Amino acid sequence: MYKRYNSKDKESIYKYAQELKGKTFKDICDADKYFLTEVVKEVTEEEYRISYENKNRKGGLGEIVEERYFHYKADNISEADFSDAQVELKVTPYKINKNGTISAKERLIISMINYMKIINMDFYNSNAWEKLKNILLVYYLWEPNIEDRLDYMINYIYMLSPEGEDLRIIESDFYKIRQKVIDGKAHELSEGDTLYLGAATKSSNSKNRTPQPNSKILAKPRAFSLKTSYMTYVLRNYITGGSEREDKILKDDTVLGFEEYVLNKINQYKNIKDTDLFKEFFDDENIKSKNRYSRLALEILGVKTKNAEEFEKANIEVKAVRIESDKKLRESMSFPAFKTMELIKQNWEESDINNYFTETKFLFVIYKKKQNNYYLKGAKFWNMPVDDIEGSLREEWQRAVNIFREGVKFTIKRPDYPIRNNLPKKSNTKILHVRPHARKGAHVINGIKYGNGEIERDTDLLPDGNRMTKQCFWLNNDYILKQIKDKLK
Repeated sequence: MYKRYNSKDKESIYKYAQELKGKTFKDICDADKYFLTEVVKEVTEEEYRISYENKNRKGGLGEIVEERYFHYKADNISEADFSDAQVELKVTPYKINKNGTISAKERLIISMINYMKIINMDFYNSNAWEKLKNILLVYYLWEPNIEDRLDYMINYIYMLSPEGEDLRIIESDFYKIRQKVIDGKAHELSEGDTLYLGAATKSSNSKNRTPQPNSKILAKPRAFSLKTSYMTYVLRNYITGGSEREDKILKDDTVLGFEEYVLNKINQYKNIKDTDLFKEFFDDENIKSKNRYSRLALEILGVKTKNAEEFEKANIEVKAVRIESDKKLRESMSFPAFKTMELIKQNWEESDINNYFTETKFLFVIYKKKQNNYYLKGAKFWNMPVDDIEGSLREEWQRAVNIFREGVKFTIKRPDYPIRNNLPKKSNTKILHVRPHARKGAHVINGIKYGNGEIERDTDLLPDGNRMTKQCFWLNNDYILKQIKDKLK
């Protein structure tokens, strides 16, 4: 087969891949006169391109690079693509954010998890490691206004070979996934269980289920994947260098057990009051910054930058939880305001809320009030259980979306009274409700303005043409309280 590189040599493969920079997938097809004439003779050039240009098709662009550039037939075998060189080829998209930064557009699928085999696998003998040890990353720019996917352009080439702390965490993640399968809980697997290497759902049909070894409960098919947050860190720091490096929490290569290390560090300050901690770590016991309680956790961990490198890679969010003297949590947890016209276009499987709680792990730093001070009670890593995500969270999200689609119903008693609506409230939900997220309230209903907020700044357009105060999803405070009750004893 015609090849301009040595498929047994990693450096030769990498050097040849560099020539992909600045090329579109259409350019690759235009330049190749070999594959369709010598390998797959029954398919015409036009038929081949039509099968890949559909924007709604998932995947496939990697096959173009495999077949039309590296000249080997795409397959789904467990070995690395270039097995003699121990190199796996992965073609993956990135995007430009509204603030000008770049991010990976999606997680990187590595290989399918075989529930029946993983229970007897060692990490370094697994199909995951076979494809993880040397990943040839081909990053292309995803642009929403491009209709023909073949016009996407390849801009970055990088050989990712996990080592050091990254490799130790990935290995630990593998064993966490394996242990859950051994325990007969493959149906409870979630990407939030782990740090860098996740167990992502992988099926064209969300209702597909497959057997697992130690339980009669069928589980969703899943694949090993490098999380979107990890791939974003690789892109920003290892490839482009366009982001400031964050401080590391683990500064000693001999430390084992990242989560245990973090919790032990924070728990050293258990039962110490907030003003004493502020004085020690901020040199100001009267500090008033809004994020001082969550920031305190990073300071305890020795992190002076905006975030910790490990938290950035693992998509871990630090959330301070302050319990009042009466053991109640005053505030629910808010998330960024959404645009209703974008929300109503989403389906559950690809919704922002589903992705967020599936991929995010939280570090709850818990304080309890006694007299006039809050005392540190400890910390807890937490991710939302799959049963909650696919149960109440899904139902309550869908209820809100349906109301927006069908038309929000407003109750107006008097112009100077708060305007009521029929969106899900904390009082009639278990996990998620909808509330305003704006400086001031404002509505425009049937052409009449209510409230003292600014229309452009404080309101959001609804499908029926009315406008209401910007809304966001809130995680119910009593639900959060249930997740941390073991830390309040």
